[in-house]
Amino acid sequence: MVRLVDHAGVKMRVLCIRRFQNRIQESVYTELKWAINHLGLAGAYDVQKTMIIHRATGSEFIFYGIERNLEDIKGTSDIDILWVEEAEKLTEEQWLVIAPTIRKEDSLAILLFNPKLVTDYVWRNFVVNVPSHCVVRRINYTENPFLSQKALRDIAQMMERDPEMFEHIYGGVPLGDSELSIFKRRWLDACVDAHKTLKIALTGRNVIGFDPADDGEDKCATAEKIEGVFTDAEDWASGKDELVQNAKRVWAKAKNIGALVSYDTIGVGAFVGGYIDEQNDVNTSKVKHYAFHAGGAVMDADKPSDPFNKNSPLNKDEYLNLKAQSWANTARRAMLTFSAVTRGQPIRPEDVLSFSSAIGKEKLDALFTELCVPWWVETEGKKRVVPKVKLKKDLGVKSHNLADAVIAADNVHITGSTFTLENLR
Repeated sequence: MVRLVDHAGVKMRVLCIRRFQNRIQESVYTELKWAINHLGLAGAYDVQKTMIIHRATGSEFIFYGIERNLEDIKGTSDIDILWVEEAEKLTEEQWLVIAPTIRKEDSLAILLFNPKLVTDYVWRNFVVNVPSHCVVRRINYTENPFLSQKALRDIAQMMERDPEMFEHIYGGVPLGDSELSIFKRRWLDACVDAHKTLKIALTGRNVIGFDPADDGEDKCATAEKIEGVFTDAEDWASGKDELVQNAKRVWAKAKNIGALVSYDTIGVGAFVGGYIDEQNDVNTSKVKHYAFHAGGAVMDADKPSDPFNKNSPLNKDEYLNLKAQSWANTARRAMLTFSAVTRGQPIRPEDVLSFSSAIGKEKLDALFTELCVPWWVETEGKKRVVPKVKLKKDLGVKSHNLADAVIAADNVHITGSTFTLENLR
């Protein structure tokens, strides 16, 4: 950057930003200052307290922190080069504000980052799905001629001891999940056609999990579990006041496959049951439904949270609500299935979590990514699933509708009018 501005011979504006920056010294200002001296160009640049100016052309390096100065960046104009440092932390909402600052014909954006999670916005939208007129360059330790022998020995040890972490730290491969994640991606990958791999016939009533929405960024989503196997999952945008149409759509699907509808009652979902009953009356049909109250009390409150360990905390002491208990239950089944598929450990049919490969690679990837995003947080000393508001703020993730639909479908068992988490037993 220092060489480019010095050789260009014309006035340029370079906007250097990172997500968190409390002081100018925390920005790439320090690195640019070092580069200017290292290249012997101290006489060509005027290094001021808050900006750097090229003496001959008047070119400017400007520095901002995104988190506190997003509106100021929005008003910045005439930018030739945008340099985003630590771009793995960039959210979609921030990029939509920042991107228009580089609207000149020959302007350039440089996003520099170390991959963190497969769910990161920059990874998904610039590396996995490369936009036109975009160049992706991976630069790893193998191209660094200055590494010491000690560093190379440490790298070799990590490669042998922890291959997944080696690929992340030294290979530029994002993590599929974090240690705090409720689901691990490797568990879910092992669940694809698990019933076939394990040669276990699964049974169970047909269920459609329904996560409703009627406006805004949130989407409606369904997950179909047929005879113990997830066979499809889909989400769709919902316009304002379209809850009735969405309920009819799910009702029709449930009628065709003889399924029960398990729907989330939070927010607009409270009305879904009534709309399904209306369709039953009009069509003289009987689609059963269950109101999955995720924010409600846990089931089997006085029983151990781990059905395989009688000394584990009671459900009422371990989980804040039914949502946390249900996510934990499905995640436990994913882990048990992973152990059975990859390590040959015994497993009961009712503990197998299986997703049909017929769902398709793209849908499965979207679903598994959503399941791997949330992590545990504590409230009143009990586990709960991280709130969606925090997910959006920290990761730029809008919602995990497909995942919620899977959880709703996977954690319902009806006997008459009584609801129990039978598979926990």
